[in-house]
Amino acid sequence: MDQNPVPTRGRPKLLDREQILQTALIEYWAKGPTNVSISEICKQTGASKPSVYREFSSDDGLKSSVFESYRSLVIQPLIDIIVKDQPAAETIDAMIGFMTQDRAALGIPDGCLFVMMRAQSEHLGPSTCDKLHQARRELLAAYSAWIERAKLHGEFIDIPTDIAALLLDMQHGGAMRMQREGVPRETIKTVLKIALGALMFQDNTIKP
Repeated sequence: MDQNPVPTRGRPKLLDREQILQTALIEYWAKGPTNVSISEICKQTGASKPSVYREFSSDDGLKSSVFESYRSLVIQPLIDIIVKDQPAAETIDAMIGFMTQDRAALGIPDGCLFVMMRAQSEHLGPSTCDKLHQARRELLAAYSAWIERAKLHGEFIDIPTDIAALLLDMQHGGAMRMQREGVPRETIKTVLKIALGALMFQDNTIKP
């Protein structure tokens, strides 16, 4: 047996990928994706800059991976609410509840990283932008399918489905911006109930 084995080449992988993703997720969410550098992420996690680049290839690669985490954490649960088979008024109540959760109690920042990334997309890389566009298509498709179903049950006013889907998307974005601006949760709830309630026939109103 060889008593002097040849050491394997390469550096040991010391990077904690999940720690990097979770730290970057909260930082991007709290401060905005274009206001946080990889150097700052490294400082908070103790990771070296070269190791982060080896793992994610680029700043775009990191932001793209972070968005995938956010998508699973926030966007998919919203889509799950939208596609659930229930009366339209209950879906709207659930959406409003989801959009106006007590973020402090949950330990997460106010606002929506998806909304912020879309607003700053011209400063983001192609991989991140591709995932943003895909997520928005999926969200609008979920809204549209729900609207069509609600129309079939006589629960939704007769306006073009694509326009109604954009209205819902706009209300979501507005609610997230109000959160960032410090508007009280109950006020945001009231605004959403009035805005989204206007899309329903009067005998299918949402809860006061």
